[in-house]
Amino acid sequence: MKKIFTSALIILLLCAANLLKAQKDYVITLTGDTLLGKIKKPFLDGLKFQEVGKKESIYISTEVYKEYHFSKDSTHYVAVKLSESKKLEFLKRLEYGKIQLFVRVLSNPGMMGAGGVMMGGGSTSYWYAGFDLDNLKEIKTNGLLGTRSQREKNFHSLIESYPELLEDFKNEKDFSIDMLRAYVKKYNYYFKYLKKDNT
Repeated sequence: MKKIFTSALIILLLCAANLLKAQKDYVITLTGDTLLGKIKKPFLDGLKFQEVGKKESIYISTEVYKEYHFSKDSTHYVAVKLSESKKLEFLKRLEYGKIQLFVRVLSNPGMMGAGGVMMGGGSTSYWYAGFDLDNLKEIKTNGLLGTRSQREKNFHSLIESYPELLEDFKNEKDFSIDMLRAYVKKYNYYFKYLKKDNT
């Protein structure tokens, strides 16, 4: 009886240790090493990472890290280079699978208007999807530039290898990000669980 209790206690402690480990923030270095620790957002400063067991915090930059993860809300950011950008930047990954889905949010500062009144400010969101990080396509924005038809073509090119899904999508009237995300999930599910490769 004592051996069973001791074994159960050891298993419980191992599970608890794994659960605590899984709840930590982490970063992935450019060499592929995963480091556990804590991500902090100091006031008026960039994100910093403090590795477990170390006192020093390091800025999270694309020169050092290729991914980072916040355990608090389970958000995952990946360094990508968009076609219109000359440098890597971190985008929030919304979906991971054969097609990956990302969002980029650009903040627009307010400005001083007539009579010293502060005017507007806001943000513009851009959603990108692709099979790999080097070839992401813009599929949605809440901004005014670009055309919906081009973004629809971009999305069609991503899901065309699943003809039934593409046909369903073409019949949709809704072009919201929630609808696009649902189609990405269906596509990824199909290729992960249902499609049998002949290779």
